[in-house]
Amino acid sequence: MSHVFCTDVCRERGEPLEGLGDAPQRVLMLAWPRGKWRTPRWESVDMSPALTRALHEASQAGLHVALVDKVEAPGSLPTLHALPENVFADFADEADLIQAIAAYVDGQLFAGQRDTRPTIICCTDSRRDACCARHGFSTYKALVAIADPKRFNIVQATHIGGCRFAASLLVMPQRQRYGRMSAGLAPAFLAALERGEIYLPSYKGRSGQPEPVQIAELAAMRWADERGRTLSDVPLSGTIPDHISEGTRLTLGAEIGGERLSIHLHAQNFMVQGNCATVAEGGGKMTLRWCLDSIGPETSTAS
Repeated sequence: MSHVFCTDVCRERGEPLEGLGDAPQRVLMLAWPRGKWRTPRWESVDMSPALTRALHEASQAGLHVALVDKVEAPGSLPTLHALPENVFADFADEADLIQAIAAYVDGQLFAGQRDTRPTIICCTDSRRDACCARHGFSTYKALVAIADPKRFNIVQATHIGGCRFAASLLVMPQRQRYGRMSAGLAPAFLAALERGEIYLPSYKGRSGQPEPVQIAELAAMRWADERGRTLSDVPLSGTIPDHISEGTRLTLGAEIGGERLSIHLHAQNFMVQGNCATVAEGGGKMTLRWCLDSIGPETSTAS
């Protein structure tokens, strides 16, 4: 029986990428060889019980814990890297490493060096999902092949979420989530980041905002980009209903350069199967998502 990939199923159903841009506020990256990654990540090969416990407790405390490697790229990685502070350090003694992890959970940043580069975290976690290996590793290799290592810190990492939208990337400390990335998109993606801009084709939306706001804001940014205008965010107007069901419609307004826009959305149920294992097992659940209908100049209803 041939493998059915969750990314293919997701595309066939038409589930939108936009609106799922929430990113972790705090990330701890621990250098660990990719060949030793396991699921869950804190039970990886050669990891001591004490370090396993420290990583699990950090994850339970709400941090995103990622094992990272730099295969296919020059250079080496520091033992521990904290984001958004962008501070890294090496630890020769495991006890010191565990103490640094525990202190960071409690809000105390360990002593280290500061990295001025943005970090691009690319999920290549084949242990978690085949799509992350299928799309993530080729995207990672394409990025490191062309990126200036003085400008970008690019790592491959364990699961960061969004397997059905692989390749999944997280840019920190900007807290930008990207999905459906590919090797072919790598040059345009890096060029946008070089300019300090968001890469709109694969951007999921602004972290910390409700799903319809993320979608509407991104639609307005794309509308402006098509007309040669670059925007970092778009003020919106309108009210999101408290109770929604399939078919609920919503119109939000935006103003760009003095021009008023109307952004129309609707709520729709999708069968969501988050990874390949769920597809194979016939699992999943119906999930209400917001979808963009149209965006255009606001029309007057006055007679």
